[in-house]
Amino acid sequence: MIILISIIAGLSTVLGAYGVRYFNKWTKQNTTPIIALAAGIILATAFLELTPESVSLTNSWMMWTLGGFALFFILEQFMVMHACSNSLEPCDHASSHTAVLGIGLHSLVDGMLIGLGFEVSNTIGIIATLAVVAHEIPEGVFSYTLLSHGAVDNRTAMLYSWFVAMATPIGTILTVLIIHRISAPIVGILLAITAGNFIYIAATDLIPETHKQSARSSVVLVILGMAFVYLLQKILG
Repeated sequence: MIILISIIAGLSTVLGAYGVRYFNKWTKQNTTPIIALAAGIILATAFLELTPESVSLTNSWMMWTLGGFALFFILEQFMVMHACSNSLEPCDHASSHTAVLGIGLHSLVDGMLIGLGFEVSNTIGIIATLAVVAHEIPEGVFSYTLLSHGAVDNRTAMLYSWFVAMATPIGTILTVLIIHRISAPIVGILLAITAGNFIYIAATDLIPETHKQSARSSVVLVILGMAFVYLLQKILG
């Protein structure tokens, strides 16, 4: 069931890609609101679910959360994802391929989080999956657009989008296979690193995108995303 959930979460990337390909106008008009909602969901997941759980498992959670933030900042610079994906100019062929590898790495980590979350509790697993789905939809939009702006035809761009999508269940499968061999403090460290990753994604990739439209509506959607996670947390107990 966990692997099936991770496959569904991974397909969110493909959903974003198909949205760009077949419903380009609608997708462009609604991507920013989706991103704003995703930013709220991801931030709330990091602060309300992942961080409290990591605090209970390891005393060094703060260092590892900061380390997770720094790690993905460094990886993104090497994978040239941020600068290339936000550029209005076409990316060159090599850069676009490298960027997709970086996005695939993010999807792999997302899958690991799903497996890790369900190992800790069903509540964390469900909310973590929700956070993954929330940001993989715009991730699919970015990755497909990135490739389409490069020297890649539409068919190949969609194939690479499927590659990115399948990285999520692969990450989950790997985690399910090894999670029972990992001690509680290590689980806490992994949760803290993931929290740092989520904070980084929201702060540097998602929230800046919300500035492209009405700040007032974006603020409301970010807060709604946070409130949704909070209410879901209370419902699931």
